[in-house]
Amino acid sequence: MKLLIFSLLASGAMSAAVGEAGLKVKRSTACNCELHYGDDIVFSNGIPTLPGLITTKALYSTPYGNGLHRIDPNACRIEWDRGNNPTDCSTWKQYAGPNGGACPKSVQKKTTPHCGGVD
Repeated sequence: MKLLIFSLLASGAMSAAVGEAGLKVKRSTACNCELHYGDDIVFSNGIPTLPGLITTKALYSTPYGNGLHRIDPNACRIEWDRGNNPTDCSTWKQYAGPNGGACPKSVQKKTTPHCGGVD
């Protein structure tokens, strides 16, 4: 009987630990999002996981040889729709942009976003 009770308690504790770890993956406090245009990347980091639309300043990265990239800070703006589940970064959609004075015309169109959570 003691073994059965111990087994049940241990099983419950392990389930709780696994459940909490699973929630942490989905409930990020911020997201890093990238838009890829060939070798060029427009990206924003540390975007808060709150509901609604948000406009972010984005960095523009372009390769210039030898595997190196040149990064222009705050060159572009992107508006993100964080949807009904804002803590799951993979559900975010690009609402508008990238655009802005220093943002190259070649990247001012929609593409598939790659968003991942950070804590």
